Amino acid sequence: MVYLMSDIHGDYHTYKKMLRKINFTHTDQMYILGDVVDKGKENLRLFTSVCKKDNVTLIKRKHEYLCERYLDESIGGNLWDACGGRETRLEADQLTEKEKAELLYELKQLPIYKIVIVNGKEYFLTHSGLNADYVIKDTQSNVVKMEASVQKAVKEDQERYLFSDDLHYIPAGMKFDLQIVVGHYPTLSLAGWERPQIYRCRRYICIDTGNERRQDGGRLACLRLEDSKEFYA
Repeated sequence: MVYLMSDIHGDYHTYKKMLRKINFTHTDQMYILGDVVDKGKENLRLFTSVCKKDNVTLIKRKHEYLCERYLDESIGGNLWDACGGRETRLEADQLTEKEKAELLYELKQLPIYKIVIVNGKEYFLTHSGLNADYVIKDTQSNVVKMEASVQKAVKEDQERYLFSDDLHYIPAGMKFDLQIVVGHYPTLSLAGWERPQIYRCRRYICIDTGNERRQDGGRLACLRLEDSKEFYA
């Protein structure tokens, strides 16, 4: 079975609870659509647990990117802290130089997106979804070619792509060549939806149900692609 999660934000306890709930085994595949670190209490423990499993794939997002930039000294601690990374930064500061180098290597290897096929349907898995300035369309059908669009956006400005909210504000008539699944934008904040439940529309699915906002009713979601079943913890 193929499962999707997103935006766990250092909540190792709830992550493990979800794995038990779905009875996740070595024959299953999990894709986590970014933001396993920051805002939580066991950020690097969660990151390590995710990365050491061959059947779990983490897709890079803003908070993994900020951790990467801090470790390669492209940004300072104050900027990362301001973006919710203080707890992860404090954990990273306790690492040895060798451990920091190993963590940085793991972060740099993370993919920006994955394409998976389940029951004959292609899914484009990424965190933020789209940078509207780099949309590439098929000249005949006018359908957005997702892989080409994201590759161009990342090449031109990876940071802007990872931080983008554009997918949620695109024209209603825009069509895509693949089924998009994203995290990044909590469904608690989606206008007209505003609930801790996976959001589905014709153009995309959002599985960030606000785990870092549990005080507001948020929770962790997991989606199984074979039958579209939703799980919550």
